[in-house]
Amino acid sequence: MRTLRFIGTTLLMVVLCLNFTACGDDDDDDTPTSEKLVGQWILVYEEGYEKNPAYPEYDEEWSRVPEGECYDYGHLTFRADGTFTEYELDNSVIGNGKWTLSNGLLSLRYGSDTDVYDLKVTELTSTKLVLECYEEKSDGDKEYSKMTYQRK
Repeated sequence: MRTLRFIGTTLLMVVLCLNFTACGDDDDDDTPTSEKLVGQWILVYEEGYEKNPAYPEYDEEWSRVPEGECYDYGHLTFRADGTFTEYELDNSVIGNGKWTLSNGLLSLRYGSDTDVYDLKVTELTSTKLVLECYEEKSDGDKEYSKMTYQRK
């Protein structure tokens, strides 16, 4: 009888120990942060589509390593002061502006332009940045782009 009680108690302790060690921190936050974003990012892959219901013969899809010129956004440099510069693949400047990052949404405002371009940050690590943008226009046109960057 003592042996059964000892085995039962031992099994209970093992189960409790496994239960506590198997539980990780449930408060992990994968939200992209401004600190991770600051730096130079090189466009290494882009994919997306443009669909025009009125003229389907002009629909386009792409999935490629950028060559010559980028389709939507080029290389990007984000500074801690909230400014950014976008570059073509040959490193000529496309534009400058201000950026903000909130709840996984990167907002870009070029120069004195009042338009804000919102990009969803789908992945941000110390070496990789993935941005997505989707736009549906009033005429029914749809545009989607996904850009993958590597930290320089």
